[in-house]
Amino acid sequence: MSTATEKRKPIRIWVDGCFDLMHFGHFNALRQAKAMGDYLVVGVHSDAEIEKNKGPTVMKEEERYAAVAACKWVDEVVPNAPYLTSLEWMDRYNCDFCVHGDDITTMADGTDCYQMVKDAGRYRECKRTQDISTTELVG
Repeated sequence: MSTATEKRKPIRIWVDGCFDLMHFGHFNALRQAKAMGDYLVVGVHSDAEIEKNKGPTVMKEEERYAAVAACKWVDEVVPNAPYLTSLEWMDRYNCDFCVHGDDITTMADGTDCYQMVKDAGRYRECKRTQDISTTELVG
């Protein structure tokens, strides 16, 4: 039986990424993700994970962790998040859903980084900001 004074469980959102050279596209994605829930947990990949799956970073991981932590929509930063997003990792931080942009992110072998959470119905998409990415900025 529920009463009007009972509070609903806060919705915890998981977002992960490289967050190299933080730009308005990153901020827009984090803003959209936060709007889908109450508490935003952001996993930031290590330099080694990014190097293995994508290539070298511009900023070192400690700088990227600090940049993400400074974002007003982020409630918690998780350093050294795996490149492959798993339900186990999300559950470790009590996250209900994973949010990512509508661009495809793949592992070095070409598999979808978010397939497990998609298959479990725990994936939500936000709109990717057009014409801005770290890859484009560096290029």
